[in-house]
Amino acid sequence: MSTEDFKKLLHRYNAGKCTQAEKALLESWYKEFEFQKLPELTNDQLAEILSIQTPPPQQKIKSLIPWISSAAAVLLLCLSAGGYLLWHKHSLPQAAEKYTYQVPPGTDKAILTLANGRKMVLSGNQAGKLAEQGGVTVDRTADGKVLYSSSEKQNPMATTLYNTLNTPRGGQYNLVLSDGTKVWLNAASSIKFPVAFNGNERKVEITGEAYFEVIHDANKPFRIIAGNEIIEDLGTQFNVNSYTDEPLAKVTLISGSVKINGNTKNITLKPGQQSQFAGQGFKITDNADVAEAVAWKNGLFKFHKASLPTVMRQLSRWYNVNYEGKIPDVEFSGEITRNVNMSEVLDILSYLKVRFKMTQNNQNIIIEGTE
Repeated sequence: MSTEDFKKLLHRYNAGKCTQAEKALLESWYKEFEFQKLPELTNDQLAEILSIQTPPPQQKIKSLIPWISSAAAVLLLCLSAGGYLLWHKHSLPQAAEKYTYQVPPGTDKAILTLANGRKMVLSGNQAGKLAEQGGVTVDRTADGKVLYSSSEKQNPMATTLYNTLNTPRGGQYNLVLSDGTKVWLNAASSIKFPVAFNGNERKVEITGEAYFEVIHDANKPFRIIAGNEIIEDLGTQFNVNSYTDEPLAKVTLISGSVKINGNTKNITLKPGQQSQFAGQGFKITDNADVAEAVAWKNGLFKFHKASLPTVMRQLSRWYNVNYEGKIPDVEFSGEITRNVNMSEVLDILSYLKVRFKMTQNNQNIIIEGTE
């Protein structure tokens, strides 16, 4: 957003002519900065930066306009540095009408493949027993999890049975394994796992992205195969991002400890660290942005100086759309809730001089970047 665009937006707000999306954008900025220390600028300095003659505000926006004059300099600096966008779930725009299609956000849905090959489509909120395999009961809980529970009938010497849970583009799902380990699967992801963990280790395989809260057992280590990495739990909560269309495989440690084996090198992460693996070796980031890594699990997109392709890869998986067209050199920082329509997200991004249009090819929605 240029300085001139920002000035026009402020004028429209003062005149009561803002759209719902524009009004929500300004108010979300206000809520983000209202508790932060703003620079000490004189009225003359502010006037020089903004060149705005703010009319006396109406009573209903009285608390916003005086602040916005003080904070605008901060916002303009952020915007001129490459696009700083703030959007929170308490400040949502109305659906944008300029786009042809209203693409809804993803939902809780997945396909569970049992050991006998039977596939079960999981969606909606029906609870109850799904299956019983090898002495393990598979239930769907009222809050939408798939829960594996061992019983006394389970034979520890029995042949290991495997299930697979797949989330499509536009889906996510929660799973509780038979040892109590909790797994959250992001869109376009999968996990293959034993119905019961027999033997002296617990091993699962994933594609895409998953968040784990592992029940630690020193006598039976928990290992995750993700592409070319093997991740071993040492008592942890962590996020694994191993999408094949991402340039780096990332493991972000929230608490505890994990050991990662990638080709010929082993590393151990501490809380707050993130490993980045590109097939050749590791890079470890201290003080990683943990909130950004797990934002998807908490219902948010969170970006920090992210390129447009990075943003669109995440949006494409969640909204099940494809992106084509211009790739402007712009970076995004900030948050967008994941529970709004695609058109609303595009409307927000358009404030940073990125233009989009929606087209349809057969059943596929295509988002095109334009001039």
